[in-house]
Parts: sequence; structure tokens; C-alpha cells
Amino acid sequence: MTPTAASSLVLVPADPAEARINHFNGIRLTMALAVIWSHSFALYLGSEEREPVSLLFAGFHNAGSLAVRVFFIVSGFLIAQSWHASRSPGDYFAKRARRIYPGFIAATALCSLVVVPLYATAGFGLVTPHAVLDWAWRAITLDGRIPGADAFAANPNPAVNGALWSIKFEAWCYIGLAVLGLLGLLRRPWMVLAAMLGAIAGKGLLDIVGKQPGGGLVEAVFGWPYAWLSLAPCFLGGVLVWFCGALVPRSAWLLTLLLGALVASAQFGEGSRIAFDILFPFAITYAVFYVAYSRIELPDAARFGDFSYGVYLYGFPIQQMLKASVHLPFAAYVVTCLALSLLAGVASWNLVEKWFVGKPKPRALRERAPAPGMQPA
Repeated sequence: MTPTAASSLVLVPADPAEARINHFNGIRLTMALAVIWSHSFALYLGSEEREPVSLLFAGFHNAGSLAVRVFFIVSGFLIAQSWHASRSPGDYFAKRARRIYPGFIAATALCSLVVVPLYATAGFGLVTPHAVLDWAWRAITLDGRIPGADAFAANPNPAVNGALWSIKFEAWCYIGLAVLGLLGLLRRPWMVLAAMLGAIAGKGLLDIVGKQPGGGLVEAVFGWPYAWLSLAPCFLGGVLVWFCGALVPRSAWLLTLLLGALVASAQFGEGSRIAFDILFPFAITYAVFYVAYSRIELPDAARFGDFSYGVYLYGFPIQQMLKASVHLPFAAYVVTCLALSLLAGVASWNLVEKWFVGKPKPRALRERAPAPGMQPA
């Protein structure tokens, strides 16, 4: 389907049929692979300082942290759509649980009960009833911290799966959006914008005073509070575009200006951090939807299944095992990690995930969804 002239002038087409033709699947898979790329620097070289995106943004973000925030932007948009399209709150939460839990449970089981024993000195003696109960509790609570004994003690970073930390944040975003919806606040886009600006301002104030609060019960339940002030604006940015994307002009000049200003604001060290953080969610959100609704014809990245979640779940332990087992030049290590992570994503989808969420329908056959900003009757 060719976008109409009117739809090509706005960031998100107002017509539901046109809005369903997008590149979100490709964006998510690309971002999952970007996380693997970025982690390769940390897990092989010990630091992501030399990673190209980190150099571009003067260390404020690397490709991995940028990719995670893109995930939250896309999620904000799609989860807002899911909320409005769901028959009830129960239907909404059932869909969210089916999407996030099966893959996470399988990944943490493999990491805790297979990967760690294979590489730890104590071996499979670590698989005790207590260890199984510990894994079950962490799986239920979406706690991505996996006790690794000394499995990867010789690697530059000893973590077993350092990518899982964001899953709990994602789940709380699902819950938070439902709370806003039940309170009727999702019918007021200005409330979403106010919350977004409040989080940005809160991070700025904490950076000024040099505080990064966390720890205790709050962090154990909800995740690191300071991280929320960076992730929440991205998720809310996606939600805001769901409401207002059809009102925002699509402009290559505006995209260039926003991204140029963002890169420029990173070039003056910590003194420009606040300006960078203010620009970041707006510039990256605009860029994500500019690409998502590009008129370039590309194959659907989920034509054979949505592999992005599995790539994200398994990439880190694959990288750790490869680093601990085989000595490869850095370039070969990166390519091998990317290839194996993609294969793991394919396996995760076909063996676990698709049995709970179903195979994505072709874009032309997807269920009709409300247009951005429209409330179902």
C-alpha cells in the first residue's frame, strides 16, 4: 500500500490501515543486535568507551543503552495501542504476560540451571532444590540477577546475563500504563507530557546535586529509581506519539536539526549533560517514528517470527560463554556473537514464545487497530 500524500506529511499516519504498515519489527531486531554489538566491547575489551555510538555521544550513551531506550519508545507506542485495543484490563494483562514471561522463564532457567553449572567450578552440584526455588522466585518476579558463582570470573565482566535488568522496568511500564488508563489519565495527552517532563526535570536536578538514589526495598521491587528517570521519558514519549503522532509534521530538516543538536550537546562534557538529557527523548523518539513510517519498502523482519526478544535474552550469556571458551580476534568474536544470538532468537521464538503469542500475521492481514489518538467506542 502506498501512503497518501497527506499521510507522508505527518510523523504517524492517521489512517489505521496505513499506520499498520511500519518497520517496528525491523527496528526491534536491529536494536537487539545493537545490544549484542555494544556488549561485545564491554565483554571482550572490558569497556564500551571505544564503541562508535559511545564516541559519538561522548560516553553519555553507547549503542546498547541507546537500543534499550529505543525499545522503551517503541513499547510505549505499541503498549498504548494494546491497551486501547484490549477488551478489558484482564485481556490486556494476559497478552502482556504471554509475551514477556515464557521467554524470560526459559532464558533464566537455562542460565541458572545449565550455563552456570557448565562454567562454574562446583559444576552441576550447584543445581540444588534451593537453587531451583531461587530461580523460580526470580523468574516470577522478573529479577534478572543470576547467581553465577565463579562461572565467568576470568572474563572482564563476571555477570551471567547482564541484559535482563531492563525486563522488570518494561513490566512495570505495562502496569503503570494500565493504572493511568484505569484512572482515565490516558485520555489527557497533556498528563503524559507532564509526566515525561517531570521525569526529565527530576533527573536533571539529581545530576546537579550529584545524587543517584537507589537501594533498599524500592529498588528491589521497582528497579533502580535513578534509571527510571531516564527510561520513563522514552516510554512516555512513545505513548505521547500514540496520541499526537498524526499531528506532528514529518520533516527531514526537523530530524536533522534534532539529531544534530543532540550530538552537539554531547560534545561539551558533563557540563552539557542536562541539555543532552532534555533533548534525548524528543530527538530519539522523533527519529524512531520517522524511520518506522519511512516509505522505503523493506521486508517484514518478523515474517518468519519475532526473534528480537530471544536475541536480547540470550545474547549476553552467549557472549560470556564464547569469551570463556574460545580465543577469537575481536572482529571474529563480534560476528560470531551476532550470528549465534540471532540463532538463539530463532530457537527461542520457535521453541517457546510463539506457542504463547502466536505467529505474527502478515502486515496486510493484521487485525484492524484504532488509529493513533483515537479512543475506541
